[in-house]
Amino acid sequence: LVGGCFSISYDGHISIPNTKGGLFGAVAYGDEGWFGVDGSPSEIVRLRLGSRLSSALSERRGPAYAYSQPGERLGGDMQVTGRMSFLPNEERLWCIVPEPRDVAKPHWYAYIGVGAPSGRLVKVDLVGMKRVGYVDLTKKDVRAGVVLGGSAYFVTSSRPATVMRCPVDAMFHGDTFRPVEVTLALGEHKVQTMFVDHTGTHIVMGTYTQPSRIVRLKTPSMERSASLTLSPDDEMIYAGARWEGHGVFVTSTLPGRLLKVQIEPMKHQATLVFSRGEDRAVSVLVHGGSAYVGFANDWAEKTSSIVQVDLFSMREVGALVTPSGSSWLYTGVASGGFAFFGSRYHVTSSVVRVAMVTARPDVPKPPEGNATGQDAVRLSWKRPFETYHTGGAPIIGFRVLLRPSWHWDWTQEHVYGNAAPDPAAPSSGIGRIVRYHEDPMEELDGGYGCVVTGLEAMEKYKFAVIVTNVAGPSHRSRSGEAIGTSFSATIELFLLGVAIAIDIALIFCYLVSSSAVNVSSSVDTEGYAYDPIG
Repeated sequence: LVGGCFSISYDGHISIPNTKGGLFGAVAYGDEGWFGVDGSPSEIVRLRLGSRLSSALSERRGPAYAYSQPGERLGGDMQVTGRMSFLPNEERLWCIVPEPRDVAKPHWYAYIGVGAPSGRLVKVDLVGMKRVGYVDLTKKDVRAGVVLGGSAYFVTSSRPATVMRCPVDAMFHGDTFRPVEVTLALGEHKVQTMFVDHTGTHIVMGTYTQPSRIVRLKTPSMERSASLTLSPDDEMIYAGARWEGHGVFVTSTLPGRLLKVQIEPMKHQATLVFSRGEDRAVSVLVHGGSAYVGFANDWAEKTSSIVQVDLFSMREVGALVTPSGSSWLYTGVASGGFAFFGSRYHVTSSVVRVAMVTARPDVPKPPEGNATGQDAVRLSWKRPFETYHTGGAPIIGFRVLLRPSWHWDWTQEHVYGNAAPDPAAPSSGIGRIVRYHEDPMEELDGGYGCVVTGLEAMEKYKFAVIVTNVAGPSHRSRSGEAIGTSFSATIELFLLGVAIAIDIALIFCYLVSSSAVNVSSSVDTEGYAYDPIG
């Protein structure tokens, strides 16, 4: 857990063909989800969100789930279970606004706003995947809405925006239907998001303007109860969600921003500016104490990013890169401890599943050697977001297994941080493992590292690693290439001493030889002084 909230981890994705225009708008209940297709005509795609989703963790608490084999996905397989097309002229799907779900009824109605014809709402039974009817509500696009009590509230793209209250029972019952309308103030237009506040008595909206505004209306009267003009840099709000007594909004700016606004009294509390490259934040989900933000960026190989923000401290605490072909994440919905983000602008769109639950980490990469000494090796191993995740909680420690490269089995286990040793590892007899407790683990940019000590000089070793979070250990990685320690210092000192002794002996011999030559050159054989001239 990070900051008392769940963490992020990639848990698979599904590709949906023939979705030109991409996915826009989504709702979910249990292990089923419905995604809008912004096409010509518009469509609704029904998904089974995971074959094991119903048995996964609850929304807030539950036992940590363990992967049974490497690469396994916590939620199981996703599957398309139905598709429904609108009329040929009903294009540009903007929003899906569901009624509250009553599982005792055989239907579940939702209202879908389309851009053509402008202002049209299409009523759909999501359970039966069939069209019920439509109403041309206004001349402008319906961009967002909520159902509260016996009324549905919708907001249009007009300048300024218009909010309409529609009694649900009266809709689609003839041409005599007329909504109750309230026009917002000048400058309050392009409303892309609407949600119900924590009291259940007000609707809250954010404007896609420069700067943005937050507007709160009382229900059912639609009286204006509060508004807030943000700073000039907090502009172009695209999506929002409620977190306890706060509104959480994201902006389609470069880079994107996340805003935290207290609803009562209405007051801006904090702004987080995302990192460079995390552009156009256009979808946001709240789970526990975290916000999960999808971006409309388009990186190399058509990838994008999903970032987790701790709402208490307003800082980034997790991120992942989406698979290839999963960019422009304009749609997000949560169910059963998972978040689902839909991509746009691809003929084949994707729904990326993100686990917001705690599971054992995935298999780490094999360790690599960075430096060696006579009795130690420095190791590191990477954690690319595409293939490796922490299981939804921070890594708290790891175990490094090693063996001489010529040996058939692991002989030592070095334990770092708060990782628990393997209780099944034999401590005596054949296959016994010698255990060492080392210094705290090192967290590096893009991975982890450690120094393994107590090794033999001039020996080659192979290493493997097991990482651990609060749910338990991962599966063991593959072993890396053999890594050799350096020359023994004892032998090196001995050879150095021998070399010095040889040098001293040679110098002594040279000096003795030089002295003998000097004596013989100054006295002749008969004892007389030698005169070189005479």
